[in-house]
Formats: sequence, C-alpha cells, structure tokens
Amino acid sequence: MSARSSRERVQAVAKRLHAAKSLLLVTHANPDGDGLGSMAALALAAGSSGRSVALCVPDAVPPRYAFLFEGLKPAGSGQFANLADQADAIVILDTCALEQLNDLANELQERRDKIVVVDHHATHEDVGSLQWIDTSAAAVGVMIGELLDALGWPMEQRAAEALVVAATTDTGWLRFSNTDGRCLRLVARCIDAGVRADELYRRIYESDRVERLRLAARMLASLELHRGGKLAVMTIRAQDFAETKARPDETENLVNEAMRVASVELAVLLVEREDVIRASLRSRSEIDVSRIAERFGGGGHARAAGCRDRGDFERFKSRLVRACREALQGK
Repeated sequence: MSARSSRERVQAVAKRLHAAKSLLLVTHANPDGDGLGSMAALALAAGSSGRSVALCVPDAVPPRYAFLFEGLKPAGSGQFANLADQADAIVILDTCALEQLNDLANELQERRDKIVVVDHHATHEDVGSLQWIDTSAAAVGVMIGELLDALGWPMEQRAAEALVVAATTDTGWLRFSNTDGRCLRLVARCIDAGVRADELYRRIYESDRVERLRLAARMLASLELHRGGKLAVMTIRAQDFAETKARPDETENLVNEAMRVASVELAVLLVEREDVIRASLRSRSEIDVSRIAERFGGGGHARAAGCRDRGDFERFKSRLVRACREALQGK
C-alpha cells in the first residue's frame, strides 16, 4: 500500500469510528501481543474519548498479557452476538481471515456492514465493509498509533504501553526484518512519554512458569533437520501438554528457538491439541512462508505464518514438511 493510499484509508477508518458512540473490538483466536496490545490501546483511548467499548476474544487472554486489560473485561465468543448488536461499529484487529475467528465467522458475516478491519497480513478475505490492510506495517499496533492521531483521541500511559507491547512482540523486540523507522518512531514516542520497555520485557518474557520450560525441552528433543540443516521441524503432542502441565498459550514464540541454529532457513512447529493441529512457520531467507501456509488454508507474513488441520497428525506433518522441502529446492 502506498503512503497516500494508507493515509486515505486511515482517514476513512477514523471517520467511521469518530461517528460511532459504541465499539466492539475483536481479535483473532490464539491471540498474540500485537492483537491484544492493539485492542487494549484502542479500547483505552476510545473510553477516554467518551465511547462505550466492549471487547471480544475467541480464546482466553494469555496470562502474560493480562496486565493490559486491568479494568477491562474481554468477553468470550458466547457473548459476541449480543455485544455486536449493541455496537455501532465492530473493529477486527490483526486478522482478516474468518478461519482465525473460529465460531465468530458466521456471526460476523451477518453484520458485515458494521465491520471495520485493521490488519497488516498479506492473506485476507472480504470480511468487512471497510478494510485498512497495510502489509508494510510492522505491527497492527503501529497502525493503531496512527489511527489515534487521526482521531485526535488521547494516548495515555497505559495505551502507550499497550502499543509498545503490540509493536515489539510482532518484531521480536525490534530484532526482526520487519522493524522499520515507522515502528521505531512509535516506540520512541511511547518511551519518551514514560513507558518502561525493560519492565514490559520482564513481564512478557521473563515471567515464565517452569511448566513452559519443560514443554520447550520436549519440543527441542523432537527437533528434526532436513535439506542439509536448512529446514527445522519440531512437534508438541497432546501428551506433552498432559505430562508437563503446560498451557496451550505457552507455545507462543517457541518456534523461534530453531532459528538459533546457524544453518536453518525455515522452521516449523506443529502443536497438537484435542481438536486441532496448529502449525507455525518462520523464515529468515527469501522464502515466503505465507505462500506455504496458504496451501493449507492459512496465511500470514512472508517471514511468519501459520495454518491448521483437523486430520491425522502424521499425515499433516508429512504434507507440510514436503511443501517446505519443495520451497527450499535449490536453496
């Protein structure tokens, strides 16, 4: 998206939200720091501007991000229909894929005219009547910072903290290739306003339970290398959760551990739960993992993507590994 097109789109979103007296904010299932941080920041700013705000998350908020929602009460999927009917506008954050919204998909399609989408993923569907999708943005949090400026809504301390969480978690704490000046300017602005990045890092990354470390050990023990060490494949089975007592949300970012290996260009983590297998893909080469994920009904970014399956674990793993090996052909 060109800079001019992005400015026009943010103004259109700002106009729609300015006219709304009540908002319902939604992010994707298996929520991460960008979706949740963006949601919290927009909710806090909208509340300070006099709007009525409700939140809905298809899955529970992971404990590491709970501090973002002090005084806010995200609802579950069962309350969505009632909240959606009361809202003047429904804002979907950090996704434009119905599959990532679980059982909210049908309810959302029935209310398409109310829906505004703010997302930065390359993979998207025609979900809302107004969509601002900027694949050049490092994080949706960056876009929300620009949206608050366009609206003239206040960015108080807690909202600024939430935006730093959004921007830094989606850029590997400003280490990944998607980190750019636009993202750094937002983070610098928030730090200048008093946000303590070191304290946020400790809360998010240095507050793990020992159960998560035990789960990570299981995952690392499963490591397979293919294509001369260029492809790393790791698995976490349902039994691993049962035996370590780790939670599903504690798999966040574990796929990145394989990228410590110098030869690895593409990493895959398959996580088995009772009813679904989730696959996370990471790349540090020219390989676009979103294209691989799209072959399995998923999507994401060029360097970080995901997909899922409800069939046999070994069959899904075999198909996904084959697709990754093909993508590495000649690399």
